[in-house]
Amino acid sequence: DQQGTIAALLGASPGASTAAPIMLDLLEKVFGDRVSSPQWQATLKAIVPSYGRKLNGDVAATERELQYTSEVLGLKYDKPQAADSTPKPQLKPQPVQKEVADIAL
Repeated sequence: DQQGTIAALLGASPGASTAAPIMLDLLEKVFGDRVSSPQWQATLKAIVPSYGRKLNGDVAATERELQYTSEVLGLKYDKPQAADSTPKPQLKPQPVQKEVADIAL
């Protein structure tokens, strides 16, 4: 409402990958003053440890978050490994074939 005392998130059920960011955006929009308070910041960071940090482009931070999330969910997490480089093709010259005479005998 206009007084910032109630907010609702309506619509089709969003997937897990979008539900949290949508709700955090809603909280920031509706309860901006509260969200910026130290108490709410601490609570949000306890719920979402990466809250307020950009993970795009920060491989180390992304790895830490994936590891933490996997532990909390009881999932096995293996760090991505660099793929082996693709060997260069070994080009061999094609054998020269002699032309066959086109003579009808």
